[in-house]
Amino acid sequence: MTHIDSHSQITLQLNGVEQIVRANLNVAELLILCDLPTQSVAIVVNDSVVPRSRWMHILCQANDNITVFSAVAGG
Repeated sequence: MTHIDSHSQITLQLNGVEQIVRANLNVAELLILCDLPTQSVAIVVNDSVVPRSRWMHILCQANDNITVFSAVAGG
């Protein structure tokens, strides 16, 4: 019988879609795992913009609402 640790995965919302990912995943790893661009994007976690310098330090939490926006220059 295989024992599965219930804390090894979490559920979160990414761009409005429910995702099940491993626990202890940081925001930068989430982008790579989900094959999202890492350049020219902005990330919002639970209504707070996360600066690129913090991506490696912010761990995804269960029930997080994460949105990745394309950053477009111009006017």
